[in-house]
Amino acid sequence: KGGKESVSHQNYPQVIKHTPRMTAMANIALFRLFNRDLFGNFNELYRTITRTPGPVVLHFHVLHSYWLNLKSVVRFCEKVKNHKPDVTLVWTLHDHWSVTGRCAFTDGCEGWKTGCQKCPTLNNYPPVKIDRAHQLVAGKRQLFREM
Repeated sequence: KGGKESVSHQNYPQVIKHTPRMTAMANIALFRLFNRDLFGNFNELYRTITRTPGPVVLHFHVLHSYWLNLKSVVRFCEKVKNHKPDVTLVWTLHDHWSVTGRCAFTDGCEGWKTGCQKCPTLNNYPPVKIDRAHQLVAGKRQLFREM
């Protein structure tokens, strides 16, 4: 969270920490104001993956912690698979974010079932000022259909 290293980074040297701390902190501020993930650069990660001999597992976890745009993640994965077909992609879902417009946890709200027309929980994690939930859930669904 916030660009800090996790236990995985300390215990397993082959785990790559992708986002610099300052980038993560800037994205937190901009996300809260504009409800958009603005930063993210996969170039170094791409080079590392494509230069690694043998099979590689890319294991994604929480994608909504102010670090990357989901569309950028999907496009990156497509690019990696085209260049290195033996890469295995895994996404462990820890919360509801992948099926909602913006909420990590639904807290009883069922708006995601009908496309998040008007978000009643803008202060829930991750908190935002601008309600773009409807556009975000539509965009996620379109990306998932294309995969």
